[in-house]
Amino acid sequence: MNARAAGLLYSLTLLAPAIPASAQENTALEVQVGTGAPRRLGAAELAALPQADIVETRKVGSGDTKQSEEVRWRGVLLRDVLDAAGMQSLDRYALRRSAVVARATDNYAALFSWGELFNARLGENVLVVTAMNGRPLPASEGPYALRSLSDTKSGPRHVKWLRRLEVLTVAK
Repeated sequence: MNARAAGLLYSLTLLAPAIPASAQENTALEVQVGTGAPRRLGAAELAALPQADIVETRKVGSGDTKQSEEVRWRGVLLRDVLDAAGMQSLDRYALRRSAVVARATDNYAALFSWGELFNARLGENVLVVTAMNGRPLPASEGPYALRSLSDTKSGPRHVKWLRRLEVLTVAK
């Protein structure tokens, strides 16, 4: 299947080799726009994008022993990464028919529509995570992860070991 048949307009690939989170400065976000040469966003380029801190309150325990615990996530909003990759250069009607697939190294995938990310409050809480509680991500999360912190159920769109983002557009 060719890229047009698949509706693939952009491909963002996060190179996430099996390395400890402390070595994440050696990873890069590779951005493939159309058929042009890929663009790499290294740690310095990602750090230059607007940074976001989002505090998530979790309930831990069960019954009467439930306690609240805060987790502080730091990273770049997914929509800011997509903007840096040139997503907004798409025709405005194509944008409205676009979706973003976030893939992990094990091919786990989560899906977001353009409307969710750029035309709704949810977009303010979808984060390409680089740190947790002031430290690099634990090895179990990978050098980068993606979290949708406004979802009712937190698991389905939590992508550990994020390696690639693909922007797909549905044909007219």
